[in-house]
Amino acid sequence: MYFKYDLKVGFMRDLPKLLILAGLVLIANISLYRNAELFSLNLGSLDYILYLVKSIAPFPQSGEEFRFPVVWYLIQLYLAWIIGRYPFSSVCESALIYGGSRQKWYLSKVAWIVLTVLTYYLVMIITSLVFCLVVGVPISWEINLLELTEEFSSVALFLPIVTSFVTGVFQLFLMALTTPIISFFLVAALSAASTYITSPILFTNCSQLLKLSAFSEVGIGTGESYLTLAIVFLVSLVAGLTIFNRRDILRSRRDEE
Repeated sequence: MYFKYDLKVGFMRDLPKLLILAGLVLIANISLYRNAELFSLNLGSLDYILYLVKSIAPFPQSGEEFRFPVVWYLIQLYLAWIIGRYPFSSVCESALIYGGSRQKWYLSKVAWIVLTVLTYYLVMIITSLVFCLVVGVPISWEINLLELTEEFSSVALFLPIVTSFVTGVFQLFLMALTTPIISFFLVAALSAASTYITSPILFTNCSQLLKLSAFSEVGIGTGESYLTLAIVFLVSLVAGLTIFNRRDILRSRRDEE
């Protein structure tokens, strides 16, 4: 019952919002295309996709001036906004009142986050591929934009997606603990801090390719990243379920009104 409701109300109705994401990706693609022409870079389609999540190298170890990764941050911030809008909205909590199972309701939101994140990244990939086809960029799965280290493994390429999912579950836990607005700003602050500080404790680092040992000698290991994300996911899920089972839904809705 719950997931069908979430699919219809929480997912299908939000699909048009992904057009904004496509616009952000298109702007980033155009920027990279101009830089590639300016500096004579030989880039393929995979480079355009990875550019969206490459972020910046660990600072200050990189020896370069700190430059805030606007592209990565805006993409992550918009995803956090989409995730934060639905789960604890009045229309969604009404389904809980009539359904009665708090655990199934909460787990349905976790499944909704999985679907939302996968669709989000699918839109990013499709938009980049269409852009490459239109401007004549070769459809290639070679990586030329980033330098690969000896620790490179193809499984590192899935970390941005996995990290976004875990961040979504963490945000859901924060929503159960506080409010959707507070949870959004906490995730935004966590993401901003992770651009400056490279540490697995700030687990959103794991969605920034240049913060990983696969692409940086001083980055976070791929195995370490997956282990950290697994711990954050389990803690967030258990804590979120525990807090939500004790949440007074009717009182929360009265306070918001």
